[in-house]
Amino acid sequence: MKLSRFVSAFLLVLASANLSQAEISQHFDRSGRLLPSMKRPLTHQTQKMRKYSVPEGLELRPDVHYEFYAVFGKTFAEIVRSAEENGPRSEKTRKRQVSAYDWKLGWTYDFSFSLEEDDEDDEDDEDDDEEEERVHCDLMIVDPVLLYDITITLPALTDDSALNPMEKDLWKNYVSKLLEHQHGRIKIIKEDTRDDILRQFGEIGYLALSDKEAENAEKIVERFVRIETAKIGSNIIRQIQQKLEAYDAGTVQDTDAKPATIPSKK
Repeated sequence: MKLSRFVSAFLLVLASANLSQAEISQHFDRSGRLLPSMKRPLTHQTQKMRKYSVPEGLELRPDVHYEFYAVFGKTFAEIVRSAEENGPRSEKTRKRQVSAYDWKLGWTYDFSFSLEEDDEDDEDDEDDDEEEERVHCDLMIVDPVLLYDITITLPALTDDSALNPMEKDLWKNYVSKLLEHQHGRIKIIKEDTRDDILRQFGEIGYLALSDKEAENAEKIVERFVRIETAKIGSNIIRQIQQKLEAYDAGTVQDTDAKPATIPSKK
C-alpha cells in the first residue's frame, strides 16, 4: 500500500530529524546577483600602507580592506590636485573620484528540519489510500554567519617630507573626511542590516510536503531554504543601495568636496 511505503520512508527521514545538514554558502554582488564564491583579500592592509605615507592617527576598521593609490606634491594644493587626477574612476560616470568603495555580502548557515505526518483523521474516507498524504516540515536556519567583503580606496602620499606642519594637518583632515564618509557607508552596509537579515532568516520555519516529497525531504528542504535566503539577499541588497543613495544625497560627495585652503599670512 502507498501508505505503508510512505510510513517506511517517513520513519527513515525522521531518524535524521533535528540534525544540521551540510553547510550552505551564498554570496551576492552589489546588484543582488548570486556569486559562485567570495574570496577575501589575501594582502594584509599594513603591507599596502608601507609603500606610501599615510597620515598618522587615522582610525582604520579591522573588518575592512583598505587599498591606497599614490599621490604626490610639494604643497597641499598640489597633493589634492594629484588625488583628483589619479583617483579611481566611478563605475557609473567613469569620472575620477578621490576615494571609492566596493562591497559584497554573503553568509553561511546550516539548517535542521523535522517531519510530522498530518494527524487529520481519515479513517472513514474510503479513498484514503488514493489520496496524497501531507507531511508537515518544521525547519530552522542555524548558526548563520554573515560575511562582508568591503574595500575602501584612499589616496596616500608618496612623500610628505616637503610639507610644513600646517599642510600636513590639512592633508590629514582631508583624508580623515574621506574616511569618515566611507565609514558612514560601511555602517549602512554592515551594521544597519544585520538584525534585519537574522530576523528574516528566523521567519523561514515551515514547509508542507507530499508523501513522495518526504521520501527525498533533505534535498527538497535544502532547495527551498536556498531559494528563500537568496530572495532575502536580493531584497536586502536593494534596500542597502537605496539607503546608500539617500546617504550620498544628504552628504557632501567625495568628488565635489572642496579642499581646505591654507590661511594667508598677515
